[in-house]
Amino acid sequence: MELDYEYLARISKDAVLYTSRKTTNILDGGYNSVYLGKSLEFHDIKEYSQGDDITSIDWKSSSRTDRLLVRRYIAEKKHSVLILGDTGIKMDADTPTGDYKADIALMSMGVIGYLLGRQGADVGFACSGKSGMINTPFKSGGICVEELLRTYGSTILEDSPSDMNTLIMNVLRSFPMRRMIIFVITDLLGLKSVTNETLSRMTERNDVYFICIDDATATGRRVYDRIGESYVDRFLAGSRSLQKAEEAERNNIINRFKVDALRNRVVMERIQTAPGVVDMVLNMFERGHSGIFG
Repeated sequence: MELDYEYLARISKDAVLYTSRKTTNILDGGYNSVYLGKSLEFHDIKEYSQGDDITSIDWKSSSRTDRLLVRRYIAEKKHSVLILGDTGIKMDADTPTGDYKADIALMSMGVIGYLLGRQGADVGFACSGKSGMINTPFKSGGICVEELLRTYGSTILEDSPSDMNTLIMNVLRSFPMRRMIIFVITDLLGLKSVTNETLSRMTERNDVYFICIDDATATGRRVYDRIGESYVDRFLAGSRSLQKAEEAERNNIINRFKVDALRNRVVMERIQTAPGVVDMVLNMFERGHSGIFG
């Protein structure tokens, strides 16, 4: 999927719309991925535990509470933002509104990259390709985001096996000590593959956000199956029992993931249209700051 300058400019324009919103800095607030260390910016006070720097003990606060307390400071390091993009023939399909899944995925990545990149974050990207995992280095700036978009655009429709759970685990093994804000752009099949154990591993050191792009239903008029490369039989497409079964399966996937997401403090949003991406991304940040998970 080739990305021309007009397409990149449209993504950038949508991202710039953020600056007109009456919203606080989206990187302000409490992130699990914040680095703690020595700097001038005070973070909080916590009870001393083995391994803490004894020079950071706050003796006045300790004497008032009869507990040994230490002061913590935010280290002067940038946020690292990692975007994981789903790939494969399943992205060459539509949502229930008729919007193109690949377009929504790229728009989501572009908006996240531009918004956070403009605020000084280092942005990286990973996805599955024909030759295995593609993993770009962390960089900052608008040109960097364009490079990431081109990488995703050239890979998103490749007919290669894409297992989101496997991709996530491979990424976590690649960055065992790095604290990150992780965004996962996927669909219902991607959510279905991600286990509770994987979410638990992801959130040990990172803040995690999932974007689920909804698929068009298998029931309706003139439904084309991209994987089977044929139109769904008219009798099946009009079947009410098939419609109910499909709806039940979708609800089961979403509800199971929401339970696991709530348990592991993960934010998840669903999206069906490209014009709704900016509002969706901003809502994700607001939910993360407010502690509204699931």
